Amino acid sequence: MKLKHLCLFLFIFYSSKNLAQTELFDEFYFKMPISEAKKTLKRNQKKLTNVSFGAQTAYAVRKKSLVNEDGILISINLWSKNNLSLQQAETYLLRSKAYFESKEYKTVYAQENWSKPLLVKKNLPCIRFVDPDKKTVVEVDPRGQGSVYNIFVTYYNYEWFLKKARGEK
Repeated sequence: MKLKHLCLFLFIFYSSKNLAQTELFDEFYFKMPISEAKKTLKRNQKKLTNVSFGAQTAYAVRKKSLVNEDGILISINLWSKNNLSLQQAETYLLRSKAYFESKEYKTVYAQENWSKPLLVKKNLPCIRFVDPDKKTVVEVDPRGQGSVYNIFVTYYNYEWFLKKARGEK
């Protein structure tokens, strides 16, 4: 009987712990201790250095991808695995948008020329999505100049993002 109660307690404990954690990306969750996030990155390094957001796209999670504040994970940045030409950057942007929309993410903001890195206003986000459950905000931005570009995909916790945008944080 005691074993049954112990099993029930452990099930409830771990279930409630997982419900309280908001996933950012893969096994990373919002407010994860940064030390645990680094271990997760190291443990899954092979998988996380070849992430696809659409056909023929390759992104990577790197050590600098883990953005923390006071020792807790607040966002994750992925960027294109290789440097891209201007044409490749445009293709990545188009394919990434199609990928997120296929996962039922809603586009909540997009610059007029979001798919044209040369025309994107640098001081504004390029394109932003929200997942169907309103738990995650994803931002996709091109960066670069001349013949070398990268595409960055950033995951934020939805509630944290809204508070930050309102100046409450």
